[in-house]
Amino acid sequence: MKIFDMHADMGTNFYERKLAGEKEIFKKYNKENLLKGDVKGIFTACFFEGKEDWSYMQEMIKYCNEEILSNNDTLRQIKSKEDLIGDDKTLALISVEGMCGIKEDVENKIAWMYENGVRVASLVWNESNALANGWKQDPLRGLSEDGFKVVKKMNELGMIIDVSHINEKGFWDVISTSSKPIIATHSNARRLCNHDRNLTDQQIKAIADKGGIIGLNACGDFVNEDRNKQSAFELAKHGKYIADLVGIEHVACGFDYMDFLIGDYDDDMCYDMKNASYSQNLIEGFKELGFNDEDIRKITFDNVYNFLMKELLL
Repeated sequence: MKIFDMHADMGTNFYERKLAGEKEIFKKYNKENLLKGDVKGIFTACFFEGKEDWSYMQEMIKYCNEEILSNNDTLRQIKSKEDLIGDDKTLALISVEGMCGIKEDVENKIAWMYENGVRVASLVWNESNALANGWKQDPLRGLSEDGFKVVKKMNELGMIIDVSHINEKGFWDVISTSSKPIIATHSNARRLCNHDRNLTDQQIKAIADKGGIIGLNACGDFVNEDRNKQSAFELAKHGKYIADLVGIEHVACGFDYMDFLIGDYDDDMCYDMKNASYSQNLIEGFKELGFNDEDIRKITFDNVYNFLMKELLL
């Protein structure tokens, strides 16, 4: 059963391996696992942890575009709803995780990102930047003046706002400011796993009330506090919890597989959700919980596809 993954750090993978002198990166590191897992849609995230400047952000975004286009036998880049319709290629939409490099001239820089294919973006990762605070930072600081400008500019352009990683004050500032639906590309339910990166019931309801979607995250620490229970089945429970709370149409996938980063991060993932090739295990988890095929298809692919068909411009 096909899957749409709303968070894969592939943009970072492409660029860092390019700087290390590698070529044909998608073919070497990503293609086979995506095919094995039947992952037919991906947000190719360009991840910025807080130290990168604007020129570094630009270079990574540009190279992400180049790598996607150089693999157009397999990938079809998504910039508009028209791009969603076509052959059986894997859909690839460029996203940005964190905007630490944007410190001034924020509206023009957001416009540059949009012009260069970015359609989903978060204001911050775990750090504190000129726009907002991540979940590890001062809980009393929300969006800065420029942060509010970014939200409004993203709404104007049709760029989708991602609230994974932002602290709660910033989250509620985004909710109150955005005129468009927002998403959490890779966040679970805090009620099932008490981690500050996960969403409270109130946050889940706020995202749903605005017409947004939430991607289930396969990083073990966000699935269960017990290492032995960090599994696809336990992740499926988060999907059931969110569906029971706000409706199945608000549940999606955003696995955050760590194999897209250089290094060994296997232990950070659920033991049966190590990389994209394991993705079908989540479907088995949903089946164990009694979900029918129609509902599983909504969670794994249709909800993201339908959201993009509604929110992307022509």
